Amino acid sequence: MASARGASITEKQLETLDDLIKRDKLTANQEKTKAELIAKRDAPPQLSEGAKTRVKEQFLADRFGINREFWSKETDKGNECEDESIKLFAKVSGIFGIRKNEKQFESDFFKGTPDIITNDAVIDIKTSFSGSTFPWFENELPENAYFYQVQAYLHLTGRQNGFVAYCLTNSNDDQIQDEVRREAWRQKVIDPTDDQLDEIEKKVYSQMTFDHINDGLRVKIYEVKRDDNIINEMIERVKLCRVYYQELQNEINNKIK
Repeated sequence: MASARGASITEKQLETLDDLIKRDKLTANQEKTKAELIAKRDAPPQLSEGAKTRVKEQFLADRFGINREFWSKETDKGNECEDESIKLFAKVSGIFGIRKNEKQFESDFFKGTPDIITNDAVIDIKTSFSGSTFPWFENELPENAYFYQVQAYLHLTGRQNGFVAYCLTNSNDDQIQDEVRREAWRQKVIDPTDDQLDEIEKKVYSQMTFDHINDGLRVKIYEVKRDDNIINEMIERVKLCRVYYQELQNEINNKIK
C-alpha cells in the first residue's frame, strides 16, 4: 500500500497546503507552491518499489515457475501452533465453540482464508515466536500489513468488525530441540556434556514456554474497524499491480519475438 517514494504528499506538505489555502493573498512563489501541492495531493498513487518487486516475483512464478522460497522459524511456529493459539484466544476471550476456518474466500481483487469467522466479525490469529516478539505494551496494532489483511477479509466475508489477536503459546518439542541445537552452535559447543546440554535446554525452555505467565497476559487483541475508503484504495492498488504485470509481460514478449 505504500506509494513510490516522493510520489505521495506528506503530512507536512498537507499542512503547508492547508495554510496556503486559508490565506487571502499569496505571492507568486506561494501560488506556484500551492498549485504543485494540489497536483501532488490529487495525483493517482504509484506503486512502490516493494510492490513492483512483489509483482515481478508473481510474474516469474506464473510465467516460468520460478518461485521465491520463503521459510522462517517464526512462520513455522505460527503454522504448527495455530490450534493452540486459537484455544488460548477462546479461553481468554470467552468466545467458546470457535474453530479454525478452512474456507478460502475470493473476489475480483482479493482472496484469503480468515482464521476465525463469527456472525459479525473476522479474527486473525498471530502466534508470537517468543516472549520478546509479543506486543506486551503496544497499544496500536504493531504490524501495519495486518491492518490491510483484515480489511481484505472484511471485504471478502461482508463482516463489519475485525480483530487481530496476538497469542503467546508454547513452542512444540521439535521447535524447542531445533533451538537447542542452534543455541549450542551459537555457543560453539559442538559435543556438549550432559551438564552443558542441561544448561542450554533450561535457557531455551525459559524462552520458548510460557505456562508460568497468566493466560490473560498472553493474548493481546487489536480491533480493526472496517473502512470502505481504505478497501477502495486497496482495490485501486490491485488495478495498478495488474497494469504493471501486463507491462512485464509485454517486455518479455517483445524480447522473444
